[in-house]
Amino acid sequence: MTTAAKRVGGPKELLAGIGGLGYLTVRGVEAGGTAAYKKLRSVFEKKIESTSDRVFTVTADGDDGNGLTVRVGNEIRVLKNVGEAVLVELIDDQDNPYMVSPTFLASVCDFLAGNSKED
Repeated sequence: MTTAAKRVGGPKELLAGIGGLGYLTVRGVEAGGTAAYKKLRSVFEKKIESTSDRVFTVTADGDDGNGLTVRVGNEIRVLKNVGEAVLVELIDDQDNPYMVSPTFLASVCDFLAGNSKED
């Protein structure tokens, strides 16, 4: 510490330098955190397409690897579609809802074709 204080001109200058660096670090982290918050907020505030009236019949057995297993004949209601993920309800299942990828959903029913069964 004494060597460092001598290099910068004394203990007062050392403390001022440490304080200044600390202030700049905190401000930098704050600016980065604010930017990240704004980016995430814009992603989550993106308009979510609601398609709760759409029910799809499963045409192929499938397991998404995250707890959803469907069998031919099951019915799936699409609750929310945000593009990269779809919130679905498996009709007559106790563990609803599930988040699945549109790719998985399209592989087990006609989700991307848009053919749906009305309630």
